[in-house]
Amino acid sequence: MKDWEGKLIKRFRTLVQDIDNDVWFDRLKHGNADDILNGLKLIRKSVTSVKQLFPAKESQVTEITHSMLFTGKDQTSEDQAVGKDQTMSEEWSRLGVEEKIYVSKAISDFRKSFDCLESNQLKVCSLCLSIFPENSIMKKRPLIYWWIGEGMVAKTSEKTAEEVGEDVFGQLINESFIIPKVENHSPNINSFIVHPWIRRMLISVAKGLHFFEFNPTGMPSNDHRHAFLFAGLDASASVMPDGILTVFNVNCQYLRFELDWLSRLNRVEVLQLGRWQNSVEHHIEVEYEVSLNGLGSQTSLRYLSLRGISRLTNLPRSVLKLINLEILDLRACHSLEKLPSDISALRNLTHLDVSECYLLERMPDGIHKLSALQVLKGFVIGSVGRNPCKLSQLAQLKRLRKLSIRIGNEAVGEGEFSNLENFEALEILIISCGAVTEVTKDALKTISVPPKLKKLDLWCIPFEDMPNWLKPGVLQYLEKLYITGGELKSLKNQGEQTWKVKILRLKYLKNLKINEQELQTMFPEVEYLEVKCNKEIDRDEYDLDITRNKRQNEKQL
Repeated sequence: MKDWEGKLIKRFRTLVQDIDNDVWFDRLKHGNADDILNGLKLIRKSVTSVKQLFPAKESQVTEITHSMLFTGKDQTSEDQAVGKDQTMSEEWSRLGVEEKIYVSKAISDFRKSFDCLESNQLKVCSLCLSIFPENSIMKKRPLIYWWIGEGMVAKTSEKTAEEVGEDVFGQLINESFIIPKVENHSPNINSFIVHPWIRRMLISVAKGLHFFEFNPTGMPSNDHRHAFLFAGLDASASVMPDGILTVFNVNCQYLRFELDWLSRLNRVEVLQLGRWQNSVEHHIEVEYEVSLNGLGSQTSLRYLSLRGISRLTNLPRSVLKLINLEILDLRACHSLEKLPSDISALRNLTHLDVSECYLLERMPDGIHKLSALQVLKGFVIGSVGRNPCKLSQLAQLKRLRKLSIRIGNEAVGEGEFSNLENFEALEILIISCGAVTEVTKDALKTISVPPKLKKLDLWCIPFEDMPNWLKPGVLQYLEKLYITGGELKSLKNQGEQTWKVKILRLKYLKNLKINEQELQTMFPEVEYLEVKCNKEIDRDEYDLDITRNKRQNEKQL
């Protein structure tokens, strides 16, 4: 690590010297074209030497990340990174090294990249990256939700707040503040890391601007706006400043709160108690479920995350008092069995995520009255008698852009999917099938496609042949098609029409018979292709395992 830092500082200084010298300025004023070109080549060479020290590929990211982690059987990789970061920082703090780093010439050089960010919005959003432990692998979505909750990004006349957040995230990638963690050269970026030196620079800037406070080891500490939860520290409201606006769980796995702790946080806007880490192995549990009963006091709350928290069986009715709540993230709360019977009071809700809550068997009434709802993940379709909220009612949600549906083990009502064509704004549809009955199978045959659908993601569909609605002539605007698992044997369609999709994923289709040439003929415009179909028959011809990114190949050429 010291060798790397030394090389980086040396190369940065060389670059600065190449740019900021009298010879270069003299060339600009009086030199001919060849002299100026030679000077630019010298600067470009110095820039390249700096870039070579940064991990641009996943393999390099992984190597650097894992080289700085502890090994332990009982820790996830993120936990190991946190432990290593804290231990290293404490050792450096005792030696006075940490503080020297934050005022070093290298940090000053990195600061220039922050100053060059084109907007204050980019600068403010980038500072949020400073609070995460070094080498953590983070999920994109919780970060964007945090930005929305604190008002760092907001909707415009043309884009939703989430779309603005996606733009900011993309710009931070372009500025090398964020390093995407990409799997199989996929164009989709869902997780990322922050380079240690970028993080240190952001800590230095955040401290100087009093945006966040940090202890001598470089870990965030409570200030007048933010409170942070750490493993081994008291997480009760008694240690939080009055008037706090954000509570963020950095690495606390066991949430132990006083029974009235929430009632004292009456101005809070963001409660990020759940998981932000990429690893699903990161465990969080609430010790006393009743400690969440005070949620109704936070009438200013805009973002509530309980993602991945176990031992949470019921969402308290007090949540219905959160009249300004925009984002409710309950993803992967595996113990969750019940939501309030009617949630129509949450009239400002734009995002509701109950995906991967597999014990949840029914949806609450009133969802169709949430007129601001844009994203609904994990909508459960069960028996007619047990589900007060019907899929057909969701057509009333004129702003709904993304919908994921989980079909339970009970029979689906006749015609349940026949009015999807009335979902006017829907662009992303995900359908996951459980144990499918004949009635459910018949219902799935009657799907009517939303007119603006751009992405279709199907899990375990029970058909051997493509149903009538799964045709390129019907899905004219489809850009992404994912089919995972199920009984599909053929992708052929009547009329042999070709698809216009740009991203195609076919995974775990053990009965599918298709070769690479047929795929190219049927999907001529595909830019990213991922096929993993292991079959027991005709193995030589049809056993495909392909990952291809056309755009990346073109860049390499």
